[in-house]
Amino acid sequence: MAKKKILFIDDEDLLRELMYEMLSDMDYDVKVEESGREAVRTFIAHPEEFDLVLTDLMMLDMRGDEIAKEIRSVRPGTPVVVITGTPENLPRGEAEAAGVCRVLAKPLTKAELREGLRGVV
Repeated sequence: MAKKKILFIDDEDLLRELMYEMLSDMDYDVKVEESGREAVRTFIAHPEEFDLVLTDLMMLDMRGDEIAKEIRSVRPGTPVVVITGTPENLPRGEAEAAGVCRVLAKPLTKAELREGLRGVV
């Protein structure tokens, strides 16, 4: 069985490294991007390649809910999970309207991440 492929987006170097390690250890194939706009371009170029998009909410160039809207306009069924240190900045109604299927609060342990992705991918 092929590994599930995740497009992970975060503009912080340390978080990209940590999440890459955790997701890889959980047996996912991970493509990492540091820019929301670059991640959207990557997704548009290869929309069928990704099983899930996992993105930070607050980044310099684009919010995670904006990324979700772009991703889901290209391939509507794509699950998008947002991680954030400030979940109150993405109320449930706004998350649903953007096509975000789940919001996970940072910091995350590997067990919390695994549980947060369960049933999504």
